[in-house]
Amino acid sequence: MNQKLPLIALMRHGQADNNVTRTLVGRRLESHLTKEGRKQVADAAKSLKGLPIDKIYASPVIRAVETASIVCEELGMTFEIEDRLQEIELGNLAGMNYEDVTKKHGNVFLKFYGDDPELEKYGVESFASVKRRVKQLLDDVVERHNDKNVLMVSHLDPIKAAISIILDLKPDALYNWHVYNASITVLKHQNKIYSLSGVNVMAIHRYHAE
Repeated sequence: MNQKLPLIALMRHGQADNNVTRTLVGRRLESHLTKEGRKQVADAAKSLKGLPIDKIYASPVIRAVETASIVCEELGMTFEIEDRLQEIELGNLAGMNYEDVTKKHGNVFLKFYGDDPELEKYGVESFASVKRRVKQLLDDVVERHNDKNVLMVSHLDPIKAAISIILDLKPDALYNWHVYNASITVLKHQNKIYSLSGVNVMAIHRYHAE
């Protein structure tokens, strides 16, 4: 019989106001879940009932906290705040519209995934830094909950960092790789060796609608 490897499920927060307005808010500006975002999360939480989850961690950013709260209400669990799951620091770009940023500064997110040092002058956290904190967190979680299933509620770029750690993706591939709101990325692990088992897992109707 094949050994059942434990899972780490990374869930992106549900749709928030900034996703609708295409505003870059980073980790410091508040942006709450929309009505649609809450529905997305509730649907995802129902699907998680089929997985025995032993521990839930969440980013301290409010849209992730609201997401984790909905999930925990559905599952009858509580969650713990984990700072390493938080959104990237956007520095001086926080509060700007995405199109305005790209018009003024070029494709900053392609530069971000390529660790272009130009972004340092805006106070943007490097993607290398995101990958370091996410890898450290994954390894810590494996040590704490070696044979348990863990759910972590986070944001677009920390989840992309986890995927990149496993697949070693190039900047253009990372830029084009979309992680949907309230979708789940599933990792398996053995001796701190990670494999990717699922990406953008969500209710089937959303694949067509979005």
